[in-house]
Amino acid sequence: MPEPTPEQIAEAGRQLQRGGFLGRGSSKKAGQVIEQAVAAGMDRQSVAMAILSAAADHKPYPWAS
Repeated sequence: MPEPTPEQIAEAGRQLQRGGFLGRGSSKKAGQVIEQAVAAGMDRQSVAMAILSAAADHKPYPWAS
């Protein structure tokens, strides 16, 4: 299985930030990306930190806040 792309990690972070930790399905994409990365031989913790970093860097649209 291929490693997740930076775009996939950024999208997972965006969904996580947008939905929050209690949002509907917000962590589903992040979980999928992490499992894909682990299957490709990457470290689970480093991928999770990359997703959290992408979530912290995501700036929501002005009308969404």
